[in-house]
Amino acid sequence: MNFTRRRSSAEAPLSPSIIPDLALLPKPLNNTAIPVGQLVSKTSKYNPSSLEDRDYDDVGTRWYKDVIVFDSTSDRFLESLGGTYFVQKQLEEGTEVGTIEAESQHVRLLKDADAALKKVLKDAKAQEWLKENKEAGFVVALREVTNASYKRATLVDVGAGNYEVRREVGHEGQGAKRRDSGLDVKTSSKTDIVGVVVREIIEKDGGYALGDELEPSFWE
Repeated sequence: MNFTRRRSSAEAPLSPSIIPDLALLPKPLNNTAIPVGQLVSKTSKYNPSSLEDRDYDDVGTRWYKDVIVFDSTSDRFLESLGGTYFVQKQLEEGTEVGTIEAESQHVRLLKDADAALKKVLKDAKAQEWLKENKEAGFVVALREVTNASYKRATLVDVGAGNYEVRREVGHEGQGAKRRDSGLDVKTSSKTDIVGVVVREIIEKDGGYALGDELEPSFWE
């Protein structure tokens, strides 16, 4: 998958249509947790200082919605179903559906991910980090949302294999006890990171290159 984006400063603002599919994080994170261009492994993160504003493209929208599937026990986010009002699937046992709604979204992505990796690896410290972290990835895009609300939802069968997504205001469970309709999300920030694109760093021709997209399991 290629996330190269090019434009000159004289061009019009980027259209939201260029936003790539971003993998849903297991949990939203504080907006300082992941910069685009970060090197990541299961045990370590490295934030390079060599990338500049001109290496990125930024695009956003005034409103953001996503229907998500999450684990009933841990509240871990499992899957994004998109900003839809209807879905054509039933939930697996041990999962529930929820929604993310936010005032706005901002997506930052690298204009040329391959060139950006080469620029980052000119730094001796980045090269040393990569030698010590063999299974590593490179963050090439992320999605931030502002003033987000994370709520439980229910799926209501409306026939023909379709289920309407209804956001909970409160839910009455067993014994007439009510549970909080909000999901357990604590980021201590007004702006949260909810999605990323991470590509594998592979050894190639005596150097390093970008491989396939990876799951966002680095932030479990």
